[in-house]
Amino acid sequence: MSTTPHELSISPDKDPKKLSAGQRKFNELVKKIDKQRQILQAWEAATPLYEQRWHSEFLPQLDILHQHTVGFVQLLSDLGERIKLSKTDRKTLTQEICGQAYSLLDSGNCSDEELVRLKALYNQHSGRDFDTDEEEDNELLKLGLQEMFGVELDDDIHGLSPEEIAEKINQRLQSEQPEPSKPGKKNAHQLRQEAAAAEASQSVREVYRKLASALHPDRETDPDERERKTVLMQRVNHAYGQRNLLGLLQLQLELEHIDASTLNTLTADRLKHYNRVLTEQLDELKQEVFDQEQGFRLQFNIDPFDKLTLANLPGFYQHQLDSVLDDIQELMLLGEELNDPKNLKAWLKAQRDYEREMEKSLNDDLFFDDPFFR
Repeated sequence: MSTTPHELSISPDKDPKKLSAGQRKFNELVKKIDKQRQILQAWEAATPLYEQRWHSEFLPQLDILHQHTVGFVQLLSDLGERIKLSKTDRKTLTQEICGQAYSLLDSGNCSDEELVRLKALYNQHSGRDFDTDEEEDNELLKLGLQEMFGVELDDDIHGLSPEEIAEKINQRLQSEQPEPSKPGKKNAHQLRQEAAAAEASQSVREVYRKLASALHPDRETDPDERERKTVLMQRVNHAYGQRNLLGLLQLQLELEHIDASTLNTLTADRLKHYNRVLTEQLDELKQEVFDQEQGFRLQFNIDPFDKLTLANLPGFYQHQLDSVLDDIQELMLLGEELNDPKNLKAWLKAQRDYEREMEKSLNDDLFFDDPFFR
């Protein structure tokens, strides 16, 4: 017979209020583990579905946006040659062309043809060489990171994502850690903790041994029964290898080596050991859920501060897709409007106003970050 984690609980025949603290904790841990396992399974099921839509719908639109942006940079360059502009407007136009060209080149998404085309535009309007500027920027980035973290970095960080650079820094920091000193004499608390951990592990081993003894396929003469026990023994070994006490207990219940009432008679010490293992199991599941969510955020470029749940995944995807579609539409309309010299000059003025606002906001933040104003 099959069982669910909710069936594996301590439930006295009469008054539920008579449950001890250890029994209540056991039941609570079983429910929490079941909930975390369901969340983890839901993430694992949702990720490939999201990934399928991402590759079939989102990335093609992102590629279209990229192509329109490359075309927009070329359009700005053409407009600069065709339309008479003031010195101030021409300077703003140059900054826009160089800034957008640099961002596109730095994205790593350009074809060989686009690389040649954008570098030529950057060099033409900046009066400098893109490769030289990029090399200088990478050196500044490397020096800044070295000063910030106090580590020496190689020259191969160019083209790496922020996550990959962070991993390199972490590896270097780990390699430069001093050798741990020889541990001193353990105090009474540490000794108690180690003893409790050992007893908890012993509890898991005892459950495993009972199952292994009952299921060992080599002791079975019937071929069909031997095959059944082989499969069950694989499940037991897997649960034991993961230190999955709950899984082992569920197997015992499934095989009717124990029944639910057996749990009611567990001693306080045995419950304490079980609860310790189940607590560790719950913490590991929570970490797995967290890692799954963080990996999802990184894979699909989701801001770490955005609230992300399994329930809002469809809405999140649609918002991302709509944003790209809106950007494509706005860029196409803007390209058409800027052919009018009056609109081009108004847009260049708006870009300057925006830059001034951003600079003012940054300066205000730096000003009030001074300890004197805290």
